[in-house]
Amino acid sequence: MFKRIFWMGTGIAVGASGAFWAKRKVEETVEQYLPEQVAVRAAATAKGLGTTVRAAAAEGREAMRATEAELRAKVDARTFVGEAAPDKEPKPAMPRRAGRVATHAGTGSAGRRRARR
Repeated sequence: MFKRIFWMGTGIAVGASGAFWAKRKVEETVEQYLPEQVAVRAAATAKGLGTTVRAAAAEGREAMRATEAELRAKVDARTFVGEAAPDKEPKPAMPRRAGRVATHAGTGSAGRRRARR
């Protein structure tokens, strides 16, 4: 009999504490989605988004200017117009790779295989 009373009390305590915890979580969630809270979060997100977009645009403009300057320098180096040539040594030509040498029908591994048959 004592066991039953003990487990009954334990079950009631666990059930009551679980219900209290669940009620508290539901209230927190409901409060999170009240119109005032949603408006506050939306404003904070929009402010942060605006800052992020401005920073990204500024970084993009800097990269664009740097790339444009680099490209203009390359074009100016290739298309010189003026009285004196620029002091630049031409790049050495790359050595050409040797191509395949044509073999005769009787030479090479295929020719040897045919000859053995």
